[in-house]
Amino acid sequence: MDKPQTATPREIIWIGAIAAAAGLYFILVGAGALPVPGGPRNLHGPLWLVLCAGLAFFLGGVAALMQGLGRANASGELPADAPQWMRIVQYLFGVAIFVCFVCVGSWIAFGAGPRQFSGTFAWGETIGRAMFGIGAIITWLCTIAFAVSGARKLFGRKA
Repeated sequence: MDKPQTATPREIIWIGAIAAAAGLYFILVGAGALPVPGGPRNLHGPLWLVLCAGLAFFLGGVAALMQGLGRANASGELPADAPQWMRIVQYLFGVAIFVCFVCVGSWIAFGAGPRQFSGTFAWGETIGRAMFGIGAIITWLCTIAFAVSGARKLFGRKA
């Protein structure tokens, strides 16, 4: 079997540009600047959820662009000579992406109104919300851990 190859900076830039463009589209839909695909009946939650999903893709795409342009290594670490602003923006984008995930999961679990769950398991609303609630709590904890460890790394304090 062939060994997987690391994406080149050029490939990372293209992937980032595509993700950022897709995210921008959903940001515009979520902000009400573009219509909901399939019409409002196709929307099963508030528009701010679409905005959060779009923001996560957009920021992820811009972060990939920065990593490609900044010549980050395969694990996403910028080189030692990268400017500090680039590291701070990379960190802030990561925190913002985590927060977008947390908002979506938290709304599904704890938001007002009925929810419908379908798929392989025939979950009722209570079990579905409980599962998303557990996931939301785990994601909140991961967000806090990411934010704290990233801040310590950026500002020189060791974990």
